[in-house]
Amino acid sequence: MPQVCPSSTGILAATTDLSFSEDTALLYADFDVNNQGMPAVYNNLTKPTDAPDVNGGILWPDTVNKMIYLYGGEYSQGTPSNFSLWSYDALYNRWQTVSADSTQAGIKRASYGAGVTIQDRAVAFYYGGWLSNTSVPNWGSQSSRALSTMLQYDMLQNTWTNSSGPDTIGRAEGSMVYIPASDGMLVYIGGVQSANNGTTIGQPMDVRTS
Repeated sequence: MPQVCPSSTGILAATTDLSFSEDTALLYADFDVNNQGMPAVYNNLTKPTDAPDVNGGILWPDTVNKMIYLYGGEYSQGTPSNFSLWSYDALYNRWQTVSADSTQAGIKRASYGAGVTIQDRAVAFYYGGWLSNTSVPNWGSQSSRALSTMLQYDMLQNTWTNSSGPDTIGRAEGSMVYIPASDGMLVYIGGVQSANNGTTIGQPMDVRTS
């Protein structure tokens, strides 16, 4: 069966005049087919009209159940709706919203944060990211705000945990990886951090001073 590539929907291509086009489809490649060079990418999967088209979201894979969860992202067009978690069933080519647990109350849609999934625990994490009027309804004229918190989503229990980060500095646009050593470790690197005066600076790479 086709293997779904865990890459987010959003701005994917640019013409030679640097004008961007937006691809709202979920793309996939079939790794059961031998290819020379890059595998062919397909966009013939169905998608309901109410499934959001977002930039800067993340797809959390559940490889055991052949599911993908879409969290976050900002709307390039229209007004953002209230947050809901979407899932995609790769076996049945079906999108649907995940029934909200009470722990989902207060969870907002962030964009361009750092996320990762720990497959053997069926737990997904999302650190930092931006809140803005393109991701949160009724945001108004507030400036975009970078988060300093860590979201955790339990795929088996359908529960959310929103925890404080290592400090109160808002961060976004970085990357996070899981290292399966000992009890496991999440490592965050890169991106930007929000300064108190409303500007952003590059995330320091020297861990001794950051």
